Amino acid sequence: MGDVVKPRIVADELLVKYGRTTALDSFSAAIPEGISGLLGPNGAGKSTFIKSILGLIEPVSGKISVADSEDGLSRLARRELIGYMPEHRCLIEDMKGFELVSYMSRLSGLPREDAVERSHAALDFAGLDEERYREISSYSTGMRQRVKLAQCIVHDPEIMLLDEPTTGMDPDGKEEMLSLIKKIGGSEKTVLISSHILHEVEQVSDYVVIINEGRSIESGYMKDMMESEENRYKLKVRGQEKALEKFVKDLRKEWEVVRTEDEKDQLVVILAGLKSTKNIFQSVDRYDLQLRYMRPDVMTLEDFFLRSFSGGEDHGD
Repeated sequence: MGDVVKPRIVADELLVKYGRTTALDSFSAAIPEGISGLLGPNGAGKSTFIKSILGLIEPVSGKISVADSEDGLSRLARRELIGYMPEHRCLIEDMKGFELVSYMSRLSGLPREDAVERSHAALDFAGLDEERYREISSYSTGMRQRVKLAQCIVHDPEIMLLDEPTTGMDPDGKEEMLSLIKKIGGSEKTVLISSHILHEVEQVSDYVVIINEGRSIESGYMKDMMESEENRYKLKVRGQEKALEKFVKDLRKEWEVVRTEDEKDQLVVILAGLKSTKNIFQSVDRYDLQLRYMRPDVMTLEDFFLRSFSGGEDHGD
């Protein structure tokens, strides 16, 4: 199992409603220090959980503690303790990048004399050079994301909430953003990333919470999740379509077919629970197929995510 780290954000049986709609339903989670991913489909409750941490929503019942504060935090204390990078367009268009970050640093509790120095440092870290003196209305999407990150970290908060931090960025920009997030997570901070891009979360996260319909359905350390699958194999098989269908049907009688997918002129099959390969070869011969590849396979976050929603059913074509 992974190393046990004291949680920095704890949600205990949160119930949050918007009118008659239940957004969080007995939701519980414990977010440790380091980088955690918050995953789930649209409308699952991710944004509501983030707003609850920020103190913007009052739950009907349950409680949430941040940084060991059992009695809750004042709005001022939350501004000082938490940095927030929202997904939506929220920047003041006629302000320059530096002006906005400096303004946000004051709102977060920094004294005037520290705001300028800290704002320049945050913008340097986020990768905005001379652009910081231009109006935000002239910024590309990637530059806007960098300004959002800078205002999030400018007051050196203990906890940072990043909502879809790579939205709209080009591939190079995304890699740079993820690299910056990894640096932040390695400095004894608590970073919670809400995202729908699983492979990006997998790149940077130590811990994952999967939420659906307002409930936490899975949570744990990435290392434990990825190692939880034993005797997992990836096969690549070539042959007639009907023969391949019969082959997969035979496989399902003995093992768990995690996923099937077409790859050019061959079929890729991910199997779990494969302790002996003898019957694989027999089945390949029976249907006159070519086994092109068979190797142990590592479980991905996408596999775990899909399994959490399916109860282990196949997600093949």
